[in-house]
Amino acid sequence: MTIAKRYAKALFDLAVEKDQVEPIYNDLQQLEQVFSDVPNLSQVLADVRLKDEQKASIVKSLKKDASEYVKNLIQMIYDYGRIGNMLDIITQFKVLYDAYNHIAYADLSTAVEIDADQKKRLADGFAKRIGAQKVILNSRLDPSIIGGAVLKSNGLIYDGSIRTKMAKIKRMLLK
Repeated sequence: MTIAKRYAKALFDLAVEKDQVEPIYNDLQQLEQVFSDVPNLSQVLADVRLKDEQKASIVKSLKKDASEYVKNLIQMIYDYGRIGNMLDIITQFKVLYDAYNHIAYADLSTAVEIDADQKKRLADGFAKRIGAQKVILNSRLDPSIIGGAVLKSNGLIYDGSIRTKMAKIKRMLLK
């Protein structure tokens, strides 16, 4: 993972310096999609049985629509035999991108399905609470919370569930 962090940090610093953060981020998302669509691509490019010309052709197609800096990254990663680290590099770049843009992620648990407007209001309110510009919610249903919502992000838990409120009342009554 250290290798991925170093490459991602170098690319991100360059992206900021050259005012290319968004285009590079977009290129990396497309590259990530290619690696996702062809899950064994890293192994294919590292396979000694494949001829260098065939590998070069694949690398060329990966670089086809990419920006100059992403083209250079792909070529360098391939040349140094680190193509297997590409997805980790992209992941680490995304972490830096999110921090740079004050984007946070949170898990939202609700007892019932909520609509997009309610999710947006929850995300906006949570963003203000934690000092983020944007919160991206990953929502799931959890009938055990009875009602309300529970938000979890980076070790923080904001629990507005009926289950928790009932437990607090019960503790107060038992005193």
